Amino acid sequence: MSTRQAPPDGRPAPQSPYRVSLARRQRAGRISRALGWVTLPLLIVGNTLYYVPNEAAYVASVVLQVTFVGLMLVHAGLSVYVFGYVRPARTLRVFHIYFGYATLVIVFAAQLTIGMNPLHLVLNVLMYAALAGHVAIGVRYWLARRRAVASGVTQRTSMPD
Repeated sequence: MSTRQAPPDGRPAPQSPYRVSLARRQRAGRISRALGWVTLPLLIVGNTLYYVPNEAAYVASVVLQVTFVGLMLVHAGLSVYVFGYVRPARTLRVFHIYFGYATLVIVFAAQLTIGMNPLHLVLNVLMYAALAGHVAIGVRYWLARRRAVASGVTQRTSMPD
């Protein structure tokens, strides 16, 4: 029996392993993008609260930063799962993936150097610049996905953004 035919007992036909894998990667991509949008405010608020001279603000900053690190690692792990090793190419999509990985390193370097001025200040500025670039490219792809859905193109046969 072919995998495309429905079994005689009325159950739906099993999907091909490729389609199942693709659906999992697309779902992981959606979750990863959502985590990216959640982690950004956590980083900004946690980073800002760190500089407020108040014990409660400091504790809130530490909690937000620990939460941020966990969610950012999941975001990065899902990205690796979705895209795997991406062959270098001169496309915005490939640049966005590798720039995201570089941004992760810069963010963690900035977070690990808190209190080591001026290194922390330089890394913090670099971190926010990298995040702005990564988010700007992400917004571009978000708008492209919205346009595709609005025009009725909802079924994809390739990797998610």
